[in-house]
Amino acid sequence: MNDIFKLTGRKMPYLENEEYLDSLIEHATERAVHQAKIKRWPRLSIMLASAAAVALLAIGFALFNGQNVPVTTSNQGPLDEFLSTLSDEEAAQLPYYEIEEIPEY
Repeated sequence: MNDIFKLTGRKMPYLENEEYLDSLIEHATERAVHQAKIKRWPRLSIMLASAAAVALLAIGFALFNGQNVPVTTSNQGPLDEFLSTLSDEEAAQLPYYEIEEIPEY
């Protein structure tokens, strides 16, 4: 770039000295390092939160694995009452029950 200015005889409108450039580079470097430290914390907190969630899921799975958790219902509907009166043989035949064809009017 300096060669072009020497050939054309033109000068740059603003000249920077070496001290100014060194301070500018130092300031930019410090700011980049500071920004990198700030951006690292959210990533670290997300990793810790996901590790805690996985640990809780593993503990919950280990506690309830193979155990029947009772389900309480306060109100039973008519279908629930009907199904509770069926014997095992009748309950086994439920999937094979065929509905007669409904006549069209």
